Amino acid sequence: MRQFIWAAGLAVLAGLSSANAFAQTKNSAQEQDDYYPLILLGDALEVCSSMAWQRCFDTDWLDVDSMRSDRYLNLSEKSITPLLAGKNWPMRTQVRDDLKEALELLKDRIKQDVVSERVFLEEFTRRATRYMYDQLSEQDWNMMIDYLELPAASDAVYGVNLKATKAGAARDYLEMIVGEAKQAADGETPHVLVVTAAQRDSLDLVNYYLQTFASAGADASWLPLDVAVMAAREADACDELDSYRETEMGAYRRGVVHRELNARQVAFCEAGDVLTQLRNADAVYFADGNPDLLRPLFVTSRNEPNELAVAMAERVAKNKLVVAAAGRSANVLTGKAVLTSGSSREALREGVFAARVPGLGCHKDNTCPRNLNEHSVTYHPMGGIGLFRWGTIDTRMGEQGNHGRLLRVAATNRVPMAVGVDAATALAVNLRSGDFKVAGERGVFVAVGAQQNERAVAAGFHYLMAGSKGRFSNDGVSNVTLASEAEVVQLEPTTNFLSSRGMYDALRLLCRERDSVEVKQDEFTLTLLGGEAATKQKAGAECQVQNARIGMQYAPPEKF
Repeated sequence: MRQFIWAAGLAVLAGLSSANAFAQTKNSAQEQDDYYPLILLGDALEVCSSMAWQRCFDTDWLDVDSMRSDRYLNLSEKSITPLLAGKNWPMRTQVRDDLKEALELLKDRIKQDVVSERVFLEEFTRRATRYMYDQLSEQDWNMMIDYLELPAASDAVYGVNLKATKAGAARDYLEMIVGEAKQAADGETPHVLVVTAAQRDSLDLVNYYLQTFASAGADASWLPLDVAVMAAREADACDELDSYRETEMGAYRRGVVHRELNARQVAFCEAGDVLTQLRNADAVYFADGNPDLLRPLFVTSRNEPNELAVAMAERVAKNKLVVAAAGRSANVLTGKAVLTSGSSREALREGVFAARVPGLGCHKDNTCPRNLNEHSVTYHPMGGIGLFRWGTIDTRMGEQGNHGRLLRVAATNRVPMAVGVDAATALAVNLRSGDFKVAGERGVFVAVGAQQNERAVAAGFHYLMAGSKGRFSNDGVSNVTLASEAEVVQLEPTTNFLSSRGMYDALRLLCRERDSVEVKQDEFTLTLLGGEAATKQKAGAECQVQNARIGMQYAPPEKF
């Protein structure tokens, strides 16, 4: 892996060459050991709001007259005709004609032109039009919703209600991010810079995140930078930003739907100063999204860190900036190979690929890269932003059974360590010392020394529940203190370790005085080995381990 070294000698962003890079820059005013400037969230940051009432204990506080509570779609010819334009359906005339027929049928059924997105989805997936839903790729569906969406009211706001949020972990994450940022701000009200660039529609949730951080006691602003802005700037065509959103991000009519935010982004495209906004921030928050959309903001086409990446690393090294990232955006913060998409099943069966994210349903619109499918595992071999220097990162680990894909990417790129963060979990890291702590409701999976052959992967591993702490080094973790308690998972046990939490249900068996556990799912086998070197400790009903071994194998039936 090519190495990139900071001009000031602070750090190496892609493939860090010195484990002591951050230790070389001291700040005498802030040497506390409990400072964690890097926070990795295992899933999107979701709190109770008017647009997500399912996350609320109650909804009595909602005011639908003043709050944005849903997206609304226009089914009139004015919206449908541009959607069905030939340029949107190249070589797919029959799909376009079928969609026209399905929309006419749906409109005739509901007898109205304007409908909420929730109702539209419910009606579209009913039997009469389900055939059309099954023909559309994720890209097709997003384009349709974009074309049909009515403009958001300029005076409507997200109603964010932290007190009514069901998920206590989400409130804890906010408090953690704002608390660490307050340390960087020397006790003053911290300023959080929100980055939504990883999201296909980078405008849609801007106000949600700004209000969320404001509700947690921070001053928040938006960095209007994304790959569409970068492309428009390079072409000196900021007034054509909407067309660049189509080509670069697969987002349509965003300037019409989000007029005020679009105007701000166009102004930023023309004259915005990224570095000034960064210097005024005490924390940067990267919203969940597509790593392929986020990485180009910090790494040049020659795989070198740009000035924004350098400036961010310098402020982090001086303890002047906290960086937090959610979901797949957290994957980009590594200096090692960046895992971008795919399933463990495909990783074990077909291997992993240095390619762009294929997109769900890419076979339906013929956009899959050659030899890839919608579930193929993809990665970027040259690394990401580089703040987490120890290994490759993955998220939604236990919930999606991502262990197989993480091990494959680590083994393929000879990455010495790989770290997977569960949903409802946060991993906080002191970049100077390597000290870390696990917070939230679930745990963190750490794989060491991953190896592979054509049909199997294996590694040493640790699984640490929330409440654990330890220290990262170049060859693993040390000084580990395991958690004594954990939330009880209210789910039926499963053997599905390829796309669900079967790995952790197998771990429970390992804690029952067993030295090995073997679980089969279809043509795949998961093996966990304890032994004398392993430490096992329960936390509630969950099993934590240190120095155990994991193996995953694909064994298709022999063909005669």
